[in-house]
Amino acid sequence: MGVVNLHGPGVLGEYLVKRQLAEWIPDDIRRQLTRHTHTWVQPATDIACLGTTTERISWHGTCRECLCQLTATIETEGAGQNNACIDEVGHHFHSTLSTQAETSNDQQAGFSATCRGRTRCCKCALTASFGLQLPVIEPSMCTALSNARMSMHSHHPTQGTRELFGTVSTLFKLIKNACTGNTKPIRLHSDAPRRLLKFDAACNHILEIMGFELIGEEFHPPEIVRVAGEALDNANPSRDVRLTQVRASLLFRRLESARLELCVWAGQIQRQLPRDERQALFMPTMVEDTLSRTLGTFNYKRAPSGKLTLLMATTGAVNAKHTAAEDAYRALGVLDDVCDALVEWAYTRLTAEDQSDDPVFGSHARLRFDSLVTISAARGSKELGLLVANERERGMVATGAIRSACVALFGQPQSEVDTIDSDTVREVFLARVAETSASKVRMELAEHLAVLADAKQDVALKAYADNVLSSLETSAEIEMGGAEGVAAWKGKVDTWEQLPVGLKNIGNTCYLNSILQCLFSILPIRAAVLSYGDNKTWNEELRLGRNDGGRLLTREEISEALKFVQRLKNLFEALVTQRVESWAAKRVRTSSGHPLASTAAPLAVAPDRELADMLLLRVGSSTSTTQASSQQQDVDECIAQCVGLLVRALPPPSLMDASDQDSDLSGPGDTWIYKLLSGALEVATDRVGAESEKTEKPLNEAFLNLNLNIPGEAADINDCIDAFFAPSEISSDKHDPDAMDTDTSQLRADTEAGQMVRRSRLKNAPPVLCMQVQRVQFDMTTMRAFKINSHLRLREQVSLTPYLHFDGAAAAHSRRHELQQRLRTVNEHLKALDVPIQTAAQTDNAQVSVVSALERVQAFMAGIGRWSELDDARSLLADLPQSASFITSSAEHISSQLREMSSTLSQARQQWEDELRSTQSELERIYSHVPQDTTAYTLHAVFIHSGHSPEFGHYWVYVRDYVREKNLVRWLKFNDSQVSVVDSSEIFGDTPKQGEESANPYYLVYVRTSCIDEMADFGV
Repeated sequence: MGVVNLHGPGVLGEYLVKRQLAEWIPDDIRRQLTRHTHTWVQPATDIACLGTTTERISWHGTCRECLCQLTATIETEGAGQNNACIDEVGHHFHSTLSTQAETSNDQQAGFSATCRGRTRCCKCALTASFGLQLPVIEPSMCTALSNARMSMHSHHPTQGTRELFGTVSTLFKLIKNACTGNTKPIRLHSDAPRRLLKFDAACNHILEIMGFELIGEEFHPPEIVRVAGEALDNANPSRDVRLTQVRASLLFRRLESARLELCVWAGQIQRQLPRDERQALFMPTMVEDTLSRTLGTFNYKRAPSGKLTLLMATTGAVNAKHTAAEDAYRALGVLDDVCDALVEWAYTRLTAEDQSDDPVFGSHARLRFDSLVTISAARGSKELGLLVANERERGMVATGAIRSACVALFGQPQSEVDTIDSDTVREVFLARVAETSASKVRMELAEHLAVLADAKQDVALKAYADNVLSSLETSAEIEMGGAEGVAAWKGKVDTWEQLPVGLKNIGNTCYLNSILQCLFSILPIRAAVLSYGDNKTWNEELRLGRNDGGRLLTREEISEALKFVQRLKNLFEALVTQRVESWAAKRVRTSSGHPLASTAAPLAVAPDRELADMLLLRVGSSTSTTQASSQQQDVDECIAQCVGLLVRALPPPSLMDASDQDSDLSGPGDTWIYKLLSGALEVATDRVGAESEKTEKPLNEAFLNLNLNIPGEAADINDCIDAFFAPSEISSDKHDPDAMDTDTSQLRADTEAGQMVRRSRLKNAPPVLCMQVQRVQFDMTTMRAFKINSHLRLREQVSLTPYLHFDGAAAAHSRRHELQQRLRTVNEHLKALDVPIQTAAQTDNAQVSVVSALERVQAFMAGIGRWSELDDARSLLADLPQSASFITSSAEHISSQLREMSSTLSQARQQWEDELRSTQSELERIYSHVPQDTTAYTLHAVFIHSGHSPEFGHYWVYVRDYVREKNLVRWLKFNDSQVSVVDSSEIFGDTPKQGEESANPYYLVYVRTSCIDEMADFGV
């Protein structure tokens, strides 16, 4: 039986609500939604229609994603007011939650498959029972209908959402009418139902699940609807009897439940629509807090918000791999926002309730101690650190400390420390001590020896370790501290082991944090910013002479720009210092039994608020004379603002190095920043006509980033670059160079006289090349901006060599275009073979392709010959007009034809699959071939925007990390405070990550490969 048996270890009250009940997923639902956590809501509409009673139910909620319905019934109330516990700590629940649904026909208990659960507080004896009812409309049905609607508008997701909302809201209204006794059938060919419901397989399946029957060209409500209509008729003398029958009907309860589920589902869908299109009827109410109040678990002591450094996500992926901190909170049965005192109470309570053979030093005790150590490290809590130290003093030792000790002494982890002889441990220790003369290393080895002594519970070995430590303490030196401080450790930091530091989100600044992390990783910018104060790199004397936009900068503007550089320097120094200090803290721990440094991530740094206002152009900021009162939310604008501020802070040409005085210009183009980030295009305009052709003088255009369009549903980054440099027609109403037709195959040979064609080539490529992916487009029909979520395949390296010449994009693209066309054709053929066959009589949800259907029918026809030889069949065939041989031969003939058709299609499939693989292989070879010259670029940073709308979402950035000393490369993910190492497949995948289709590249930073060592660095 699928039971999550939590009857043994208890959990704090709110943990039951926020974790156990939220993660109570029935087995049937888990098979359909692999990553899911309940979010409980109640719809705006009422639940019951005919006076259905719920007197015993204390609380009711519906999950807005899987549509499961949870009911909570208080059987024994708590000791305090509102079911509160006897003290301020709150309830300590012991629960049993079954994940296997039970089907009951009990009219009082319910109609559908339901999972049962119970919980009881061990302190005040409050008891509650739970019922988790599986939905009538299963998640797979929701997914099928959603895919059917969204597939019709793959390039316009918002319109697909509107179609889906229209279908679901219409289904809700139909069920609502049926619950009030409306027996009117739904006609398939009526305009409104056909437009809203489509009556495709996904929609029809939901109607059939709810009891509707397709008769001819009409869907008829279930029979119980007619009974309900008669029951609601006041003139009917048997009204009360009929009402009782309706209430007792399982089918009618099924309709009512489906009505509630459709209301919640519609509310979930319309969250993706613009606010002015949402309907109040489908706006549900979040009710998780009301469940907490019902169970008396809402009021508990929380930790100060500024003290927490690592929080568990309240809607995380249940089946995904948990972090060490998440597992630690789970092991103690507490939420991540409880105060330190409650963590300590839970640890002590679980120790007291431990019924194992060895509750003090056994496996359960070690797991609890590991969890305590991890939470204490994540929080940096002195209170919990003292508890850890006290537990360490009485002999408790963490698993991580044991592992570290075994590696230090034996060279590898040991699975069973208890099986190692104490004499062997002592001999190995002496051998390791003899290998070094450094007192610090000897001290660390002695501490490892003490850890193994505690782990083995060997008194003699522990006494020996204490004696060794005492003799070493007088000569041991901790190199951290003193006058040198951080500077003494800078050269010692292992930048591969110690990850960089994250940045706190101080209010919708996720994209700003991404930009700052990227700027920090570009070595010339970081070095220049950190040099502020040397009176050489920056205009700290406020000398006039630099132009911006054709005008001379004022002293006030220069001073404001210098303030920006000063604040940026403070931030960069904080990132370096925090990383160094975190590394140093690990190295100087004197107790391996308290390995906080090994589990704690570096604390995140909060960007300066004024620094953020300068870059985000907040209202009131004076950093821009032209946009002082505006507020932008775009990466490229934020980067442009940053570059502009840095340029203003530079000294005028007369104060710069001779290498920067190659012209009399004093604008931004003469600065090292623009030489680092800015490139130049040469743009030529050709007048093409039937009688004459004329090419105008090429013009130079500077750029900070290339604006790339995505040519199709899915594209390669090379295709986007091709499209940017492709020739484009310029019509009389198309003056914007960005609004161009980039498909060269569509250029007409019979162009009218005077037609202009714009051609461009790369004249100067900067060392750091930025590209913005133009995902935000404007829908002229709805007059709204929308985001294109098409997948973009990135390449670790690209070459710009073809674009040094006019029409180079066409030459580079020709073979790729030919292969891509062939891929589309082959994929269409293969897709056609897998299209499910729909028949008029089909009522189930089975999906059968044409090849499978032919094989099944062929096998059936082949069996007719064997059937005709049966005695019963012979007597039947004897009474038929046709002879048995005629029927048998006809079946054999049909079977032979079907076999031939099936074989032909199977061979065709094999040929197309082989061609698909070979074409993909050749295309991959073309994409991967990058000549290592001065125009070869390596991907350095990828900005990701997650969200279906351009108006909201979340940013993070992937940055390439290269450690020269170890010649190692990895990718780091900077997601505000969280910094993690990720697999390169997250960046270079052929398809988007499942569940993150709206998270896609938005801004790219490439660095010239030949100088990447001098340009990109994450050192300290």
